[in-house]
Amino acid sequence: MESSSIKHITLKKKRDYTYDSIEESRGESGIPNSHVGDNEEIQNADDGEDIPLSRIPNLWIIEATLFANVFLAGFDGTVTASTYQTIGNEFNQMSISSWITTAYLITSTSFQPLYGSFSDALGRRNCLFFANASFTIGCLACSFSTNIYMLSFMRALAGIGGGGLITLSTIVNSDVIPSSKRGIFQAFQNLLLGFGAICGASFGGTITSTIGWRWCFLIQVPISMISSLLMNYYVPNQKEYDDQKINIFLSSKKIFKDIDITGSILIIAGLTLQLLYLSLGASFSWTSPPVLMVLIASIVIIVLFILNERKTTARAIIPMELVNSSFSFVVLSISILVGFASYAYLFTLPLFFQIVLGDSTAKAGLRLTIPSLFTPIGSLITGISMSKYNCLQSLLYIGISLMFLGNFLFLFIEKTSPNWLIGLFLIPANLGQGITFPTTLFTFIFAFSKRDQATATSTLYLFRSIGSVWGVAISAGVIQLYFARYLRLNLKDLLDENTIDKIIVRINSNSSYIGSLHGEVKNTVIKSFDAATKKAHLMSTLLSLLALIFCVIKDNLKKPNSRK
Repeated sequence: MESSSIKHITLKKKRDYTYDSIEESRGESGIPNSHVGDNEEIQNADDGEDIPLSRIPNLWIIEATLFANVFLAGFDGTVTASTYQTIGNEFNQMSISSWITTAYLITSTSFQPLYGSFSDALGRRNCLFFANASFTIGCLACSFSTNIYMLSFMRALAGIGGGGLITLSTIVNSDVIPSSKRGIFQAFQNLLLGFGAICGASFGGTITSTIGWRWCFLIQVPISMISSLLMNYYVPNQKEYDDQKINIFLSSKKIFKDIDITGSILIIAGLTLQLLYLSLGASFSWTSPPVLMVLIASIVIIVLFILNERKTTARAIIPMELVNSSFSFVVLSISILVGFASYAYLFTLPLFFQIVLGDSTAKAGLRLTIPSLFTPIGSLITGISMSKYNCLQSLLYIGISLMFLGNFLFLFIEKTSPNWLIGLFLIPANLGQGITFPTTLFTFIFAFSKRDQATATSTLYLFRSIGSVWGVAISAGVIQLYFARYLRLNLKDLLDENTIDKIIVRINSNSSYIGSLHGEVKNTVIKSFDAATKKAHLMSTLLSLLALIFCVIKDNLKKPNSRK
């Protein structure tokens, strides 16, 4: 007992000395010098010690920087939901307008698993700066794009950085915040993510209708630049990275030894080809030989990646210990399913509102405002409940059940439905998403030791993002497929086959062409699109139900043994 007390006193003196040293290291401006990473208070939090938040230097500046990144990730992830129809129509490329979203998600998803591993080897600050710089340059270039191909390419560049905004924010918080208080900070992070998503989905249409869609990307640039500036001065590296910095030569040699370069190339190439297959299939045909070759190449590369991860001596991007148990497989499958359902839901709603209900771009976005508020409310409920009660698994069931209910209720929305009822039907899915996303994250990372939680975080985000891309690409493909099928079936008694094909081609090029149609033809087009959209949402409903079944299976599986 006495020995323990002496140890506690010694540790306290060490903390006080370190804190004073940091204060002395500041210049007249109050900005700490470049060794901000050598922050003992933060490292004590990293070791899991329950220290007061007031003892962590610059905590609120650090959190403001991370929360700004999370807000931008939420905003940019949804801003195209209510604008991609307008952008596609402007470039007369409505059939491939989903590329604006999938291009971002493809690179974001491909790079997400790299940030956990790379930040362990290269340091959190370096990876944060790279992510912010890529995101800023990409957004700036998007605002000056002259065609949909250039825009999609620049969205891909922004996605390289966007993949790290949320992942690195979560990882840095795991370094900085004591374990006992991490839940509430994750809740605030999810709150900002949800608020950003609300602003993107709700006001993207308004921005597009007033000052133009290019400003949807341009307004993100100054926020990202300010975040980068604050990050450069205040965000620390992890203790392990600072400890290994003996000299430049040894540090560089160890970095290249630690990084799984082969695995990095393989996973980027494999996932990009796989998600490119889904995107091309949605716009053209999933069964055409050239598109199928892309899928086959993706499968071969992913298999090579898995073989490389099993035998690599470097720091594995996705350690097999994290994914080879039945428990991990089921939880990661749940993440894919809820990612699919949430993004398919979000990106088909505004198009449904504009074509079926006749909303303007601004009104379609604003219609999502009040229901979207329930996403951060769900995250806040989760954080508070986790802090006070041991109810993580119950929250997971509740969140997925609400997502299932929300997707199911959408099937009953009609053109004649009153606005208040439509708004009411949209609430459960948003509330459920706000609860489900953090609970799936914590269910996965809490199954592993502290050493593995950074990589576990990026791994779960990877699988959820794969589901998100599948949700956007596959739902777009399902809608196009069934829309053409229903239109040919319902118009065969009114028009000849060549005229029907021309209508389909013109609508796929520019959906505003629907407004020039009249009478029974126009009504048939709208009804066909309505039926096709309901098909996509029926698929999301069934996948949400499957995720709920997986939750039951998960509870009967043993958690994986974490590395010590």
